[in-house]
Amino acid sequence: MNAGMTRKIRRPSWVGALAAFTLAVAGLASSSPAGSQSLADRLKAVQGGHEGPAPAKAPVWKPVSASTSSMTIPLVKGLIVSGAQSGDQGDQEQIRTITDTSNKDVTLTVEWDKPSPIQGHPPDRKTTTRIVDNADLASSHRIMTYYHIGQKEHYPGATGFGASAEVLNELRADKPSLFLFEANPDPIMTFSTMSKDKNALIGWNGNPMNNCTLHRVEKTDVAMPMIVNSARVELPVLHAMCTLSGNVEAHFFFLDQPSNPMLLDSFVDGDRAQMIKIDFPTQPAGMEQALKEKKPVQVYGIYFDFNSATIKPDSEAVLKQISDILHKNPDWKLSVSGHTDNVGDASTNQKLSERRAAAVKDALVSRYGITSDRLNTSGFGASKPIESNSTLEGRARNRRVELQRQ
Repeated sequence: MNAGMTRKIRRPSWVGALAAFTLAVAGLASSSPAGSQSLADRLKAVQGGHEGPAPAKAPVWKPVSASTSSMTIPLVKGLIVSGAQSGDQGDQEQIRTITDTSNKDVTLTVEWDKPSPIQGHPPDRKTTTRIVDNADLASSHRIMTYYHIGQKEHYPGATGFGASAEVLNELRADKPSLFLFEANPDPIMTFSTMSKDKNALIGWNGNPMNNCTLHRVEKTDVAMPMIVNSARVELPVLHAMCTLSGNVEAHFFFLDQPSNPMLLDSFVDGDRAQMIKIDFPTQPAGMEQALKEKKPVQVYGIYFDFNSATIKPDSEAVLKQISDILHKNPDWKLSVSGHTDNVGDASTNQKLSERRAAAVKDALVSRYGITSDRLNTSGFGASKPIESNSTLEGRARNRRVELQRQ
């Protein structure tokens, strides 16, 4: 495509990197997070004589403390990272799964649901595959962030779900670090106008690249809440930012771990993308011990389609853990309860929570040979929150399945 060609492109509400699940694909509908406003909307407001609500501000996380987790998040086969975006119909989660690793590259699949415009119809599931070279995870200063439905993509020279170890180490040393990240222009922008912007480059897939120099913001890490293997923890993240043309700020929060510096939160020109859950293969000792002591176990590694009781394939590892525990303890019986956040009406949430609990039981019975009389199900809708429903991470904690030994 020639730089002078005019082509309007719609900005999705998720801007950032793969870890933030910025999923700009042909035909994928988007909605702006609450409190954010696009350049086009602000321009219309100014032309109409009023500027409207103030744009959203960058997230602020508290400094790390003694309670901040020091766990390692391994870049291994089976690692699942889930991000969330608020929408009119509720929070939409996008899931990245590492499906293979080698001494050459990492393969991952990205999956998300496009809600159906027809009430009661199942969502349209979208998937794509990306290969990222290990050499780029070590030293690249470029990240490709947008995905094309049904394709197997490979962009040598770029990462795909966070910073490289080299970028993170430069920031750790309080040195500036070049960072080229893919972005989609606002509807009022065109390639012809972007060609005049010294910070605008063109990536492999035709989308523009922002050219910026990152600087570390705080002198120490900040603590970001996360659900890791069904437990609520705070992870140490390094906050970096750069300023684009027009004094637009771009903020990035990287997991402060050179072996896997995932992008866990981002904020670019009013658009926010946040990770909420991480699961990776572990031994189920913690779950088994809690059930042995008849303590409730909150399970977050079971993923459902948007506003649905259909269990996603990414849930198999956790379902197998539960079945292994039950096979090991044949005299145990469990209650399985479903819980939702408070988005939507109470009746719908109640029914959804009941159907999700029943779906978990059905999976354990039909796929893992657990007898049905060992599992009782119930649903509580949004009536038993364990965290505030005012934030993405709070709502994510409230959307859960709980196990209780009877």
